[in-house]
Amino acid sequence: MAFHCGRSYADRRPGLKPGELESAQGPDGSWWEFKQDIDGYILQHGGIALPQETKLNPGIYFRFFGTITHNTRGANGGMSGGWWIDYENLAKIQNFAERSDYSLARAATMLLIIPKEWHDCGYVGCAQLGKQMKAFVGKGSPATGTISPANAMRDPSRNPVMIGSPYLDMKQYFVPGSRDEISTAFKCLWTKPVIKPGIRVV
Repeated sequence: MAFHCGRSYADRRPGLKPGELESAQGPDGSWWEFKQDIDGYILQHGGIALPQETKLNPGIYFRFFGTITHNTRGANGGMSGGWWIDYENLAKIQNFAERSDYSLARAATMLLIIPKEWHDCGYVGCAQLGKQMKAFVGKGSPATGTISPANAMRDPSRNPVMIGSPYLDMKQYFVPGSRDEISTAFKCLWTKPVIKPGIRVV
C-alpha cells in the first residue's frame, strides 16, 4: 500500500512503517510503500502518541541506534535517522538505568518503547543541529515487534505490547526528512556503545 511523499512523513509520526528505508521514485514523484499487517491493513505500531508539531532549535541532540546498523552502515549511517531526544530526556534514561542496574541500551529500549525486533539501542550518538528543523514531539506509542498492538490476531504471549513508564514524562522528537537531509543538518560529534551496564554518557 502506498502514499505519496506529500503525507508520508506525517504518516510515520503515529507509527506507520515504510517497507523500505528510502521512498520509491517514479514519473509522478516519490512515495512510500507501507508495510501491511497480517490482516491486510497497514502495519501501525510505535511512533508518537498524539504528536505535536514543533520547531527543533539548533543545539545538541542524541540518538540511539542498533548494533547491526553500526556494523553494517557505520556511525554516520546510524546517526542519519529521524528519531532524536534532548539532553533532559537522555539524562532520564541514564538515571533510570543506574537506579535499575540496567545497561543504558536496555533502559533506552524500555523508556523509548523500542521492541528488540527493531534494534537493540546498542549505540548512542551525539550531534549538533546547525539549523532550526520542523519536528513532531510527544511520548512514544505502545509498540510490538512484528504486529500492530490493536490487531485482533495478535498473540499476547508471542507479541507482547510495550508501553512507556507511567512515572516518567519521556519526550522524543521525529524530524521528517531524507537520510541525506538529516545527516547534513545534524553534525555527528561522537557515538558510543552502551550495551554493557555501567556506561555513562552524561
